[in-house]
Amino acid sequence: MAELRKPLTPVKPDGMELLFAYSCPVCKRQIQVLNPIQASMARCDACGNHFPIVPVDAHTIRYMKIILAGGRAAIDPDFI
Repeated sequence: MAELRKPLTPVKPDGMELLFAYSCPVCKRQIQVLNPIQASMARCDACGNHFPIVPVDAHTIRYMKIILAGGRAAIDPDFI
């Protein structure tokens, strides 16, 4: 017989990361970069162009993670 399974309860976030959008200087497509805290090169997935990006402040990223309790404070209260 088929095993009965109880319904899955939704899982709450227990961490978060921030994506930053940079526009490709050649084709203007937005490229998303995960927590770019160091100067580096990004690659456009549309045209293949490599271009340097300005890093973001690591303190700001840490602050956002703290005020949102690692993503837990961002939960929609109407969903719970």
